[in-house]
Amino acid sequence: SKWAMLGMTKCLREELKPHYVKVTSILPGATLTDSWAGVDLPMERFVRAEDVAESVWAAYNLSPQTVVEELIIRPQLGDI
Repeated sequence: SKWAMLGMTKCLREELKPHYVKVTSILPGATLTDSWAGVDLPMERFVRAEDVAESVWAAYNLSPQTVVEELIIRPQLGDI
């Protein structure tokens, strides 16, 4: 499903370019949320949800002539 969403956002970006609508694919790795509750892994192995939010906000705040097409965020020590 992630691959399908990435493909859909790429198509959507191409379709909306002439209308100056920005489309960004956000691809976070293991993010520390309740979905990981009960897992016996150190917190350092996860991306903080706040880091994802700040990255999205930064991409949104770029000048009108600039777009982040893909935002890939991974834990420093690699995917789980």
